[in-house]
Amino acid sequence: MEKKIIIDAHHHYQNVPDYPDLLAEEYASLGISKVCLISPKGEDGIKKLKKAMDKYPKFILGLAQWDWENHKPDDVVRFKDMGFAGVKFIRPTLPYNHKDFWSIYEKCQELKMPGLFHLGIVGRSKGKDFMKATTPEDAKEAYFVDSNYMRPIYLDTIARLFPEWQIHGAHLGNPWYEEASMSCRWNPNLYFDLTGSTLKKKKPEYLAELLWWNRFTRYRDPDGRDAWEKIVFGSDVAYYETHDVLNDYNNLFQKLNLSEEIKWKILGGTVAKMYGVE
Repeated sequence: MEKKIIIDAHHHYQNVPDYPDLLAEEYASLGISKVCLISPKGEDGIKKLKKAMDKYPKFILGLAQWDWENHKPDDVVRFKDMGFAGVKFIRPTLPYNHKDFWSIYEKCQELKMPGLFHLGIVGRSKGKDFMKATTPEDAKEAYFVDSNYMRPIYLDTIARLFPEWQIHGAHLGNPWYEEASMSCRWNPNLYFDLTGSTLKKKKPEYLAELLWWNRFTRYRDPDGRDAWEKIVFGSDVAYYETHDVLNDYNNLFQKLNLSEEIKWKILGGTVAKMYGVE
């Protein structure tokens, strides 16, 4: 039987006073043992999360948010030395699978730093308009977004190029669910969460049609795993809303009659193995 541990694989550090303390208290009440917590943007965000990691070393698995303009492969080494567990990628300047990024991913694989990729349509920001930036300073504060650069099919390429790297795609690729599902089936090192609007707007039966294979079907995972063994629990909401996401996952388990073994792999067992958590 899979060890009964709950790990939130996708959570953002909120700009709220004492957020790590609030998060730790709430998650203790929910029975969530660990959280993969993503740093706020910039070096100040990296430092802020590092401070929280030092305060809660058994609770927080820190994910450094990648800065495509300023970070280099050697920064992966720096993050590892600082005690970060993985790296978060979002809003790339080119498609995720572009050759310019391979050296970054290679370093992550070498150092066993899992990568969490935002996938699908990214939310709008209140930041400065990229098209109206008239100075270099304005351009730095604005940013160009092409959601097409964040399609799940790009993770298929990356997973094949770096087969030892543990890769986590967010939101099951919303709205490109079929790309995500098939990429998931073919790549043993590729996993997805169901964060965002998916569990609110898509019926369990729809997800079951996407994740249809098991160890007995003619067409299946190369390692003989059930489709649901490639799905992990994540919240991607504020700490006080996580209970609602957890309820959505539990509703999914009940509606699809998933086994206890699969349930606990989704809730934490698979993520524990991805990050080497004992």
